[in-house]
This record gives sequence, C-alpha cells and structure tokens, in this order.
Amino acid sequence: MKNIDKNDSYRIEKALLIYVASGQTPTEWFTQNPPKPVIQMMPIYNIEVSRDVIRERIRKRTSAMLEMGLIDEVCFLEHKYSRLPNAMRSIGIVEVLDFLDGKVEKGAMSELISIHTAQLAKRQQTFNKTQFDDIISAPS
Repeated sequence: MKNIDKNDSYRIEKALLIYVASGQTPTEWFTQNPPKPVIQMMPIYNIEVSRDVIRERIRKRTSAMLEMGLIDEVCFLEHKYSRLPNAMRSIGIVEVLDFLDGKVEKGAMSELISIHTAQLAKRQQTFNKTQFDDIISAPS
C-alpha cells in the first residue's frame, strides 16, 4: 500500500478486492499468480497510407470536430475540471485553450490541431516500424 497514493481510489479499491478475495496482498497474489498473455503473438499488419492522404484526412476530421462543437466541449471540460488534469494537455484541447486565451486566431487554431495530429501520427508510424519485428505491410 505504500506504493499507492492515498488519493488513488481505483488502485486502493482493487488492492482491497484482491485482499478480501484471496487473503493476500496484491504483491503476494501477483507473485504467485503472474499475469499470462491472453493471446499469443499474432501477425502485425500495417496499411501504408501516404502522408498527404493522412494529412488531408486529419484536416477534414479537425474541421468536422470544430463544426460539431469542439470549442464548446473544451469550455465545458475546463469549467468542470480546470486545466490541471493531464488530459487537458491533449492535442486539440491545448490549441482550443490557446484560442480561448486569445493567443491564436480560429484559423491558426485549426491548422495547429491538424499539424500536431499529423506529427503524432508520424511518431506512431515510426514507433510501430522500430518496435515490432516481421510487420506485414500493404499499400492502402
């Protein structure tokens, strides 16, 4: 329990459930019952999509999100949770908050959301290429 923050109600509850059900601490229980993979290694497929196509899809998705009320949603989230939770530093939220603070115009906000999303997509592609062996790639 010393490794669980006193405000982490989720982990405290899980630890208590393990103790009540088994009579063991979570450390003891997991030592005797290590997690087993649910599935064996399966082939990893990568559908290659050109960066131009990805950028266009991101641009369209960003536009759709703004039309569907992204700015209002971010206002609601900020009012309800403040800017402190890590989730409030997500792509899209940061840019909208900058817009609301008057740091960027609406068009620049939309462009920044698209740019930052495309950068994330590139990092994800790079990660997948470098972390997994025997990836099966196919063009879209």
